[in-house]
Formats: sequence, C-alpha cells, structure tokens
Amino acid sequence: MKKSPPIYRTQAFTLLELLVVIAIIGILAGLMFPAATGILKKAENTHASTTSYNLKSAISAYFTEYRKYPVDSGSSASETEEIRTDRTLMDVLLGADSQKESGGLNPRGISFYTDKAAKPLGGGKFRKGVTLEDDGGGELWDPWGEYYYVRMDLDYNNRTERPTWDDAGSSSRFVPESILIWSSGPDKDETAAKDNVKTW
Repeated sequence: MKKSPPIYRTQAFTLLELLVVIAIIGILAGLMFPAATGILKKAENTHASTTSYNLKSAISAYFTEYRKYPVDSGSSASETEEIRTDRTLMDVLLGADSQKESGGLNPRGISFYTDKAAKPLGGGKFRKGVTLEDDGGGELWDPWGEYYYVRMDLDYNNRTERPTWDDAGSSSRFVPESILIWSSGPDKDETAAKDNVKTW
C-alpha cells in the first residue's frame, strides 16, 4: 500500500497578529517622535552656536588685518546698534568685488568667512549658511531663516553693551567682550531671551 506524501500547511499571520504588530509599531513611533524632535532642536541650536562663533572669529581676523571693525566709519553706526548679517556686513567679510574698490572696507579682497551654501526656505529666505552672489558678496542665515545679530566694540573700550533682552541676572549693562553675536532662535523673536543662541 502506497503512503501519500505528507501535506504541509503554509504558516501565515492571522489578522489579529497583524493588528497587534501594527499597534506595537505605532506605540514605538509615538514614543520616539518627541525624542527625535528634541535631538533635531538641539542640533539646530548647536549649528547656530557654531556659526556664531565662526562669525566672531571672522570679525576678529578682520580686526587683526585692518585694525578696525568691518563697519563704515562714515556711517552713524553705534555700539548699541544691532548689525545684521545681510550684505552690508557679509560683503566685507566675504571679500565681495565692491569692497575691493576704492573706499571699500576690504581692499585686499580677503575672504574672512566661509560656510556652506544656504538652503532655500521660501519667501526669499534661506537657512543654515551663506547665499553667495556673483560678485562674491552674500548673506548669512541661521537655521530658522533669519539673519544673525552682531554688536561690536565700536568705541574701542574693550567692552560691549548687552542687548536689552539680556538681563542674565547681572547688574552690569556691559560684557567684557569686543564682539557679541546671537540668533533669535526657533521663535524668531529676538526680544524673547528664552531661546536666543548667544556667544557670551
């Protein structure tokens, strides 16, 4: 008598098992989302801080080269005025063609600042880097699509007045530094100190 070959049943997930697996994946994803968001926020703050210090070094290098700050001495710029990282400042630090001409602030055409190309954000704004123009000038953008803020010791007394938003629990209006740089942070509100990224 011939034996019939054994019949093997294919193993498959039941609908209930699939639903349980999907539910577990959903719970894990829900737990990971806040952690991932926190990591991204910290990375953006670190990037803004690093860029601020790099910019501070670039301004210091300019001062070492020319014995002055990259601000037009004929302008009415004061120490308490907040200079932005638009073309007025960055053209000087990037060595734009216009700053090499007679009366320019960088006649030797030295590029004091370098960075990656900024990424388009929409609405004419960019993030995380420099937008470089054909003439060698450009603008520096923070991770949230805003310019950085800069204050310099324009009266050369080795101290710079704090911005009004920075009380920092100190009674002194001044910081014993020549260059202050900050970003307004994720909320893009420079007057709200809680998330500003600063170099002092």
